[in-house]
Amino acid sequence: MNRDIDQVIAALVSSFPSIACEQLRVAHPGADDDGVWFFTHPGLPHEVQLESPDGRLPFLVEGTDSEARDTARTLEEAVAFVAARLGLSIGRA
Repeated sequence: MNRDIDQVIAALVSSFPSIACEQLRVAHPGADDDGVWFFTHPGLPHEVQLESPDGRLPFLVEGTDSEARDTARTLEEAVAFVAARLGLSIGRA
Protein backbone atom coordinates (compact mmCIF):
# COMPACT_ATOMS: atom_id res chain seq x y z
CA MET A 1 0.00 0.00 0.00
CA ASN A 2 1.35 3.44 -0.91
CA ARG A 3 -0.16 5.71 1.71
CA ASP A 4 0.29 9.47 1.75
CA ILE A 5 2.75 9.16 4.66
CA ASP A 6 4.92 6.85 2.56
CA GLN A 7 5.09 9.48 -0.17
CA VAL A 8 5.93 12.21 2.37
CA ILE A 9 8.73 10.09 3.83
CA ALA A 10 10.11 9.29 0.37
CA ALA A 11 10.10 12.97 -0.65
CA LEU A 12 11.83 14.04 2.56
CA VAL A 13 14.49 11.32 2.34
CA SER A 14 15.09 12.23 -1.31
CA SER A 15 15.71 15.88 -0.39
CA PHE A 16 17.37 15.25 2.98
CA PRO A 17 19.03 11.79 3.02
CA SER A 18 19.97 12.05 6.71
CA ILE A 19 16.41 12.63 7.90
CA ALA A 20 15.04 9.94 10.20
CA CYS A 21 11.43 8.87 10.51
CA GLU A 22 10.02 6.56 13.13
CA GLN A 23 6.42 5.48 13.57
CA LEU A 24 5.03 5.40 17.10
CA ARG A 25 5.34 1.93 18.55
CA VAL A 26 2.32 0.87 20.55
CA ALA A 27 1.74 -1.94 23.01
CA HIS A 28 -1.35 -3.24 21.19
CA PRO A 29 -1.09 -2.82 17.40
CA GLY A 30 -4.51 -2.50 15.83
CA ALA A 31 -6.10 -1.49 19.14
CA ASP A 32 -3.86 1.48 20.03
CA ASP A 33 -3.47 4.50 17.74
CA ASP A 34 -0.12 4.15 15.98
CA GLY A 35 -0.83 6.85 13.39
CA VAL A 36 2.00 9.15 14.52
CA TRP A 37 5.32 9.55 12.70
CA PHE A 38 8.30 11.38 14.22
CA PHE A 39 10.91 13.16 12.08
CA THR A 40 14.38 14.20 13.21
CA HIS A 41 17.61 15.23 11.54
CA PRO A 42 21.10 14.75 13.02
CA GLY A 43 22.54 17.89 14.52
CA LEU A 44 19.22 19.75 14.58
CA PRO A 45 17.43 20.20 17.90
CA HIS A 46 13.80 19.81 16.89
CA GLU A 47 11.43 16.92 16.31
CA VAL A 48 8.33 17.11 14.14
CA GLN A 49 5.40 14.75 14.15
CA LEU A 50 2.73 14.03 11.58
CA GLU A 51 -0.46 12.44 12.83
CA SER A 52 -3.15 10.62 10.88
CA PRO A 53 -5.03 7.51 11.95
CA ASP A 54 -4.60 5.83 8.57
CA GLY A 55 -1.47 7.49 7.13
CA ARG A 56 -3.52 9.56 4.70
CA LEU A 57 -4.08 13.29 4.37
CA PRO A 58 -4.79 15.53 6.12
CA PHE A 59 -1.99 15.38 8.72
CA LEU A 60 -1.89 17.19 12.03
CA VAL A 61 1.59 18.73 12.28
CA GLU A 62 3.22 19.43 15.64
CA GLY A 63 6.80 19.91 16.71
CA THR A 64 9.17 20.82 19.49
CA ASP A 65 10.00 24.10 17.72
CA SER A 66 6.76 25.72 18.92
CA GLU A 67 3.33 25.02 20.34
CA ALA A 68 1.74 25.68 16.94
CA ARG A 69 -0.50 23.00 15.47
CA ASP A 70 -0.86 23.02 11.72
CA THR A 71 -2.81 20.93 9.26
CA ALA A 72 -1.14 19.67 6.08
CA ARG A 73 -3.82 19.15 3.45
CA THR A 74 -1.49 18.22 0.57
CA LEU A 75 1.66 16.14 0.24
CA GLU A 76 3.60 19.28 -0.62
CA GLU A 77 2.38 21.02 2.54
CA ALA A 78 3.34 18.04 4.69
CA VAL A 79 6.88 17.95 3.26
CA ALA A 80 7.25 21.72 3.61
CA PHE A 81 5.97 21.76 7.21
CA VAL A 82 8.33 18.99 8.30
CA ALA A 83 11.36 20.53 6.58
CA ALA A 84 10.66 24.06 7.83
CA ARG A 85 9.89 23.04 11.40
CA LEU A 86 13.07 20.97 11.56
CA GLY A 87 15.03 23.95 10.25
CA LEU A 88 15.89 22.44 6.88
CA SER A 89 15.84 24.18 3.54
CA ILE A 90 16.41 22.97 0.00
CA GLY A 91 20.13 22.69 -0.60
CA ARG A 92 20.87 21.76 3.02
CA ALA A 93 20.84 18.02 3.57
